[in-house]
Amino acid sequence: MRRLMYTPYTGYLIGTLPVGCRYCLLGAKIVIFVTGLCIDRCWYCPISRDRLGRDVTYADEIAVKSLDDILIEAYRIRSMGAGITGGDPIMVLDRTCNIIKALKREFGDKYHIHLYTTGSLITRSTIECLESAGLDEIRFHIYDMRLLKKLEYALDSSMDVGVELPLIPNDKYLDYLKKLIKTLDDMGVKFINLNQFEVSETNINEVIMRGLKPIGITVARANEYAMKILEWAAKNTKNISIHYCPIEYKDQVQYRRRMLRKAIITMGVHEIVLDEGTLMSIELLDHVKGGYVLRFLDKMFVLPTESYRLKGRGVRAIIREYFPDHAKVLNERTITY
Repeated sequence: MRRLMYTPYTGYLIGTLPVGCRYCLLGAKIVIFVTGLCIDRCWYCPISRDRLGRDVTYADEIAVKSLDDILIEAYRIRSMGAGITGGDPIMVLDRTCNIIKALKREFGDKYHIHLYTTGSLITRSTIECLESAGLDEIRFHIYDMRLLKKLEYALDSSMDVGVELPLIPNDKYLDYLKKLIKTLDDMGVKFINLNQFEVSETNINEVIMRGLKPIGITVARANEYAMKILEWAAKNTKNISIHYCPIEYKDQVQYRRRMLRKAIITMGVHEIVLDEGTLMSIELLDHVKGGYVLRFLDKMFVLPTESYRLKGRGVRAIIREYFPDHAKVLNERTITY
């Protein structure tokens, strides 16, 4: 029987954590949503309405208009790699390969890039294009056993090959996963990632129609079924790594660490980093003198760590909390010290 491990930082794991996941764990991977286009209509797809079926590109939630936008965002978090997702990136293959080439050219061969695809559009020439561009790891969404033929093309390449699927908590799907994992293990596929089922505005109707019970942003019995498949895999697999990724791991570890990383790197002298990776600043509305007051963009700010000096002086100020890209103010209030 193989060992089943758990940590708050990696989730549940049999074998070794995929390389792409290790960089995500550090918050050191830029996430490139290359397009919302996809020919597959998976009922459980959680992509938001403003992206689903639309040919739009984002880098860490920032809208992208050019390759330079992606490179700038990569520098802003001092990324050590990138994850390319969608939609299906193969729908815009030329764009996808150009992004991979640009990142490798800018940051070198050690810059790790992984990509997600359903595999529906994969051909041998597609794999050759991705491999020659410099892709390190490819993750297939094998929702149908017939897609395994597409995966075989990738096994002949130099790329690490894995599978990534949501874990749908029902017996029929559990049987499908068992058959799939055994086949993948025999084929020499390196890993399978199973994600905790995610409920969103775009799939909630299907979730309810199929008898699943939404609980927050997931569904009832999701973790129970995860343990069933993991315990089975520990007894019935040989080499393939199996990783179960809970939603809180993505939100509290991957996303939070990426935001913290960006905030620390990009913060100005008038800002401080808060625990969740957001920034805070205090803009003064009244004139104040002192070495603890800074001018920035024609405005006056007090160093947040020095705000205690204003106590009792009747100075008006605006306290703001925002993401490092300043695109959205999360909290803003005016106070008088």
